[in-house]
Amino acid sequence: PALIARRPVARGTALAVARRCFASASSQATPSRLRVLALAALGSGGAATLLAVSRRRAGVETDVEDIELPLVPEPSTRFVHPYEDWPWYRRCWFTIKRSVFLAWVFAPFFAASGCMVVFKSDSIWREYWLQQMLECTQRAGAAFQKFGQWLSMRPDMFPPDVIQTLAKLRSDAPSHPSDVTRHMLRKELGRDVDELFDEFDEEPVASGSVGQVHRARLRPEFALDGPGGRLRDVAVKVQHPNVVDSAFMDLDIVWKVVEFSEKFLHMTMPFDRGDFDEVIQAQMDFTREAFNLQRFSRNFRGERKIRFPKVSPQFVTPSVLVETWADGRVISNIMEDFDNAALSAKEAFCSLKQKHRAMQERLCNILYDMSMKMMVRDNFVHGDLHGGNILYSEKDHHVTVLDAGIATSLDGQTFRPFTKFLHALCSGHTDKIVDYLQRFNESPIANKLDVAAFKADIQEIMDKFMGPARLNPELPINAADMFGEVMFSMQKHRMLMKGDVASTLFTISISEGLIRQLDPKFDVAKSAIPYIVRHLPVVLRGEE
Repeated sequence: PALIARRPVARGTALAVARRCFASASSQATPSRLRVLALAALGSGGAATLLAVSRRRAGVETDVEDIELPLVPEPSTRFVHPYEDWPWYRRCWFTIKRSVFLAWVFAPFFAASGCMVVFKSDSIWREYWLQQMLECTQRAGAAFQKFGQWLSMRPDMFPPDVIQTLAKLRSDAPSHPSDVTRHMLRKELGRDVDELFDEFDEEPVASGSVGQVHRARLRPEFALDGPGGRLRDVAVKVQHPNVVDSAFMDLDIVWKVVEFSEKFLHMTMPFDRGDFDEVIQAQMDFTREAFNLQRFSRNFRGERKIRFPKVSPQFVTPSVLVETWADGRVISNIMEDFDNAALSAKEAFCSLKQKHRAMQERLCNILYDMSMKMMVRDNFVHGDLHGGNILYSEKDHHVTVLDAGIATSLDGQTFRPFTKFLHALCSGHTDKIVDYLQRFNESPIANKLDVAAFKADIQEIMDKFMGPARLNPELPINAADMFGEVMFSMQKHRMLMKGDVASTLFTISISEGLIRQLDPKFDVAKSAIPYIVRHLPVVLRGEE
């Protein structure tokens, strides 16, 4: 709050000093000298603002995408959950209370599931079962909603109606009342909504697993790029109440569900949960998301087809995030519109299909280019790239990526071996795959691995997806399924993958799921090799 109150005064003082520098030196200094004097007066924090002012005086309008805002400090590397500091009796009471609540929430779904076993072919019961699946997951909280969102990105694992139902979790999560939002903004930013904003939509434009988003317009004195600035149209993200408390315990339950599901679904998790949980819990702190957004923006500076919202430290707290408003349509909605139009306008289907196909190719190319650069060029990957987190501008064909709370990266010693491993996996080189998986194995019994048997299993997987045993060689390789088979083989041999490697493979699976939804013919594995060669040529030769 103090920062919000003082920042305009400090910046105004700096500008006044700059003007005096201009006045005293204008008669004897060149324009370049004036710029140096002004930058010295302002310091690094105000340099971008002054340059923007000087450009406007010269009649040159700065592109909004070129406006630089102060950096958000990097938050703690480890997310400390409030649950860890509670006394034992409070933890015990919360565990009992939460367990009873979840049992009550999921009771209708369990009952509907029992009826489904009896009435398998009854469409009415199936619709009721799907409805309960959605409603119960929405009421259960952030961890369950996030898990459902990820499952919705895997159309190869579940029937289409289940995927369509879970897809609603991307944007149709329950919202909290407006008075809660107002109270949160007052508490976190130190000012009432009417003091900060000229306009503020009480009805959220979207609600996700962790928070909801309101559209607003800042007052001129509170513009993100300084008083009188251009960045006033914003999205205000406010965290749902109690979401942090419930998420800590719920992660344990979700993992137990995954373990149980292994008996019925083709799922596995041969990796240490600790690192993975930290990645997921980090999204509960909006300062982490703000930091990630700025880092992504720097990584993709100058690439106009890939954009990220801008944020300023003065409007970032663990529970509130104010970012620039981004125009565009949610990708998942675009795909739904095409599907609905195809059903209602069959006579124009050919023309619609061509338009659909052109947009699919355009989006796939942009998103895949972005994903691979994040992975093999930047070593900083958005971990939640589902269709509800990406906006597409049909006017100038760019995407804006939202919700960067989850991001993964590899440690310095793992990055290069992982990239080589990725190249070997996409090329089908069994020996190299086995070698790198052994490097990533953190099992306490790693020295007891039967390397020959493990290599035989990996060779069988490579033959199935890329070799002579491939059933449909004309179709693209299903990279996520191939990764999954490798993980199952690791579990079979009691191997334990490094947490950061597992998190990165998981994000690859989510991205591949989005690509496959947009264009089932897009070959993710085959397209990866040129990126690895182009961005990291040293990866394919020499020693680490």
